Amino acid sequence: MVKLPLIAKATPSFVNFLNTPLTEDDKFLFKLNTIWSNEADPIGYRNQPRYYKFNQHIVFDSAPDPKLTNSKPLNVLIEDRVNQLANKGKLIKMFWSGGIDSTLATAALLPAIKHKDQLEIYLTCESLRENPLFYDYIQQFNVRVRMWSDDWAIPFGPKDLVVTGTSADEITGSLDRSFYDKQKVWLNQPWQIFFKAQGFDAAFIERCDQLFSESQSPINTVFDARWWFYFYIRHTEFVRRDWGYNLENNLNCVEAFYNTEEFDSWSLQNKESVIGSEYCNYKQPFKDVIHRYWPNKDFQLNKEKVTSNLSIQWVIKKMSILNQQYLFIYKNAKGEFKPFRPTQYPFVSKKDVLNCLEQIQHEI
Repeated sequence: MVKLPLIAKATPSFVNFLNTPLTEDDKFLFKLNTIWSNEADPIGYRNQPRYYKFNQHIVFDSAPDPKLTNSKPLNVLIEDRVNQLANKGKLIKMFWSGGIDSTLATAALLPAIKHKDQLEIYLTCESLRENPLFYDYIQQFNVRVRMWSDDWAIPFGPKDLVVTGTSADEITGSLDRSFYDKQKVWLNQPWQIFFKAQGFDAAFIERCDQLFSESQSPINTVFDARWWFYFYIRHTEFVRRDWGYNLENNLNCVEAFYNTEEFDSWSLQNKESVIGSEYCNYKQPFKDVIHRYWPNKDFQLNKEKVTSNLSIQWVIKKMSILNQQYLFIYKNAKGEFKPFRPTQYPFVSKKDVLNCLEQIQHEI
């Protein structure tokens, strides 16, 4: 019998590991990843696993496996988490992207803080374009709002607590629209049949079956398999992401909001609830809890992982994940597509963004 994978934490040495031969477990991981994403490869700069659950020849730090406990309702877990963070007595610096995960964390934190000076919201031009109405909601709490492009170089101190919405994708299967649109008829079908239809042989399917048997929640469908891949193999115990600009020597101040054993247990017992009959149903439990704090029906019913009806008015398309040609593109009243790129790209000021949004609003 093939030995089951171990858990390991990815380190910066990962980006150099093409200089050494790939192990069989390396090859298995990347082969399995090709089923879910065509943007991950051995180079690993995009969608690279933060934690490997397989035997890797590079030395890594170990991390514990998920623990299954009695799961509370999601809204209770959210309340418990914000109280835990608020009671730390630190200045909470919430990174709000405008998406579902960070909006839920921000919406719950706003009424939970002890005073307005305990919370600062960091956002980007993309936050404004993706969820402009929630930005208006934030203003009601009179907390300080910081533009990341303006303040990215300011170091965080020991009394700061940087909170991100990271790890929510890992506990919900990271279901992107490109995969959903292509494979939605398969999502509730047996994963073995799907893998075979994709051209994978019996030995690979057997290897996957061994890996999936590690789950404390049955892996039967294609979505189950995708969820387990992102939850088990790529689940993040400690998230660095792109903090290299100013957190080189102070990474301990970062907390991923959803990276707790309680959220792990909720995911293990409620993974089926995060998908529905349409892509807009993905992460519906998260959107329902957001609605308790910020009752916006359009967001609750239509917000998607990437875009939604809230941002259609901007008609914005991000040109590239890593190398943006322009800040965004919009369509004017004549049906022409126009680019906007500020002079100080890629670091964009709040003034530039608001001026451009005003221009778009007048031209649409």
